[in-house]
Amino acid sequence: MIKANALTLIKGKPQAPDAVARGCQDIVIRCSDGTDAVPGAVEELAICRVVRAFLEKLSQKQVCWKTTCRRKGGTEMITYSALNDPGNYSHITAELLNTRLPEIPAFAVRPEETIVPTFIPYWLMNTEELEAALDDTDRTVLEAVALSKYLTSLQIYEYITLRGCDVTRPRLRKRLLKLMRFRVIQEKELHSPSACRGMKYYQLNSLGYQYAMLHGVPFHMGNRYVSYTRRTQTGEIDTPCDVKRILVGNQIVLGLLKSGARMQRFGIMETLRPDDPELTDKGCMIRTAANVRLNADSILAYEVVRDLPKTYEKLADKVSRYYRLVHNEEYLRGNFHGDHAWPQLIICGESFEHNRKIAAFLKEQGLWKVEDPILFTEDLLNIRDSLSSIYGLNDDGSRSWYSLPGRQDQNVQSA
Repeated sequence: MIKANALTLIKGKPQAPDAVARGCQDIVIRCSDGTDAVPGAVEELAICRVVRAFLEKLSQKQVCWKTTCRRKGGTEMITYSALNDPGNYSHITAELLNTRLPEIPAFAVRPEETIVPTFIPYWLMNTEELEAALDDTDRTVLEAVALSKYLTSLQIYEYITLRGCDVTRPRLRKRLLKLMRFRVIQEKELHSPSACRGMKYYQLNSLGYQYAMLHGVPFHMGNRYVSYTRRTQTGEIDTPCDVKRILVGNQIVLGLLKSGARMQRFGIMETLRPDDPELTDKGCMIRTAANVRLNADSILAYEVVRDLPKTYEKLADKVSRYYRLVHNEEYLRGNFHGDHAWPQLIICGESFEHNRKIAAFLKEQGLWKVEDPILFTEDLLNIRDSLSSIYGLNDDGSRSWYSLPGRQDQNVQSA
């Protein structure tokens, strides 16, 4: 049976109800059991390492912090971050809801794709000078790019609008150019001979990384900044397929946020792994493009797959590690996120036909288990109306659809 109890099996694929928004919530700290931690409870956790100036940043409504907490019976890593809290992405406008649905998936792989950087003159400055040059909207853009690793300009617009920023697309472009000149972000373009024009996307640059670190943006192995020199030395250079995989992960999260999905947390390129390092070394862990915590019993792990020969071998390895994870009781006794349920793997393919191809491949590899079903979604199902975007593949080729829970206490904000 599926691992996420919050998913509801439905007949057919109904239209999802219109997503509506609610006002931004106050920043709260949540323990791993889902309860809110009052100041006294935080003290009882015996925090052994706290980001410097935590209380000062909190009073100034800074949006992120990271702590390592020690509980009785062992140590568990907990990342507290308002950047991962869906409650802080609740400014849903009519424009966000009416996103145009493309005819073909924009993030499908294209033959002979290459990555071309954009070169513009830099303005040399240090972090102190940068602090004075940025406003709140600039900082929100920086945080979105830092957390998400790769974003298109549309995705940046949607993330910062959901957080309450009032900016038009043309004005956002001017801000992006400014941040590029400040070496806060860098622009690159995916080029393909079969496309009339490339796809621009954005990632952190050196000064932006320093600024984000100083302001407590949570980094991990999946979204960390690596300089170009270091990447060339170690061979850690993302391919166009790698970039599009992360862009799709962000699109999945944005679709859920815009559709008003009732969820507690989301993450990009994070690992799901037990606390026991020996189990991790044995492959009992997975890193997915996106993960979403609906509630204490429902964790969704979205793995994005592009239609390239080399991706199938990687998928087979990941699915085998997923099965090892969900059959290990130690994961529930202690894991990186403090979850009390196993994750449900959801594969996002480029299309329905691509997902059928993936399912056939997994069956050929002996990686298709009826008792541990893998669910699917598609690129275009996560643009809007994402509450009904997940399905299971039946033996006859038909789809069994599942619905996600939506929030009930929201109103669409006027533009």
